[in-house]
Amino acid sequence: MRRSLLVLFPLLFALILALLTLRYLVGAALPSTMVAYMTLETGLPVVIVEDLDHGLSKRLDFDFFTDPSFSPDGARLALTAYLRFGSDIVVHDLSSGKTRRLTESVAIAESPAWSPDGEWIAFASNREGDNNIYIIRPDGRDRQRVTVSSADDREPGWSPDSRTLVFSSNRGDGWDLYRIDLESRELRQLTTHRAPDTSPDWSPDGRRIVFASGREGASAIYLLHLETGEVTPLVVDARYDSRPKWMPNGRAVTFARSIDGVSRIMRVDAATGEVSRLALGEDDADALAWWRG
Repeated sequence: MRRSLLVLFPLLFALILALLTLRYLVGAALPSTMVAYMTLETGLPVVIVEDLDHGLSKRLDFDFFTDPSFSPDGARLALTAYLRFGSDIVVHDLSSGKTRRLTESVAIAESPAWSPDGEWIAFASNREGDNNIYIIRPDGRDRQRVTVSSADDREPGWSPDSRTLVFSSNRGDGWDLYRIDLESRELRQLTTHRAPDTSPDWSPDGRRIVFASGREGASAIYLLHLETGEVTPLVVDARYDSRPKWMPNGRAVTFARSIDGVSRIMRVDAATGEVSRLALGEDDADALAWWRG
């Protein structure tokens, strides 16, 4: 009997492992909604990737990563990798687990954003002294400097057609939002307010940009309507709200809210303004990225 159990146990274990692997492969092949976010465990950053439709989850806890951004096919993540001196932009393959470093310098490179057409990754860096916006191919080729300013340009985000970048900068009287056309390099200022406007994210339909701002005192979430230039509040709360991101369907926005000293991920309906909490991350959680396949 004991010998039979010793033989049966490895077979059962192998079967369970095979079923779990099959479940992951089938789930990954089917249409799904995935989310990646950064959470803190024992004070160290860990990126979690979850397939919300199939109950699959993966932890990227082998390096100090944050700022996830999905490739258009959902197979890879662009990330900020913390180093002893500065940070680099890396691309992590979710299937193979391999990570490729795109930047290598004793500088800060952060806030990667993958273009919707998959051709470029935008990021902010002070590699040449001042903090500017750059773009680079996902394989590390053809790095280009997009903005040339002695100011601080940060947090690039793509238009849905991959032709324009929005970013935050203090090149004026304060932190405002700017857009730059990648072909003509034409620059346009989008907001002019004494309060800091940061963390812009372009809506999937291209008509609005969501951003965080301290216009009402504490940091809150606002919408910029591109056709009119009008700015309207989406979430105004006494608590600190930051890092908004559009959900793939364009009907809601997620953001990080400081609650009792820790960060929680929230959702707001863009039409009704109804706010709810998402059950993502047991510890501090923010830096959210969405993908829908």
